[in-house]
Amino acid sequence: MWLVNCSKKDIDCLFFNKIVYKKADKVQAQQYQKMVNLCFVKDINSGRY
Repeated sequence: MWLVNCSKKDIDCLFFNKIVYKKADKVQAQQYQKMVNLCFVKDINSGRY
């Protein structure tokens, strides 16, 4: 899973709809969600310079 060229709308969607994961994928899913949270809070997206 990669966050590449996500628009503000994409980041908002990923932030408000938390990832659902299997127990075996917990660590990777949490890392992904942390990155989404950071992008949301810092307003990082493909539309920013």
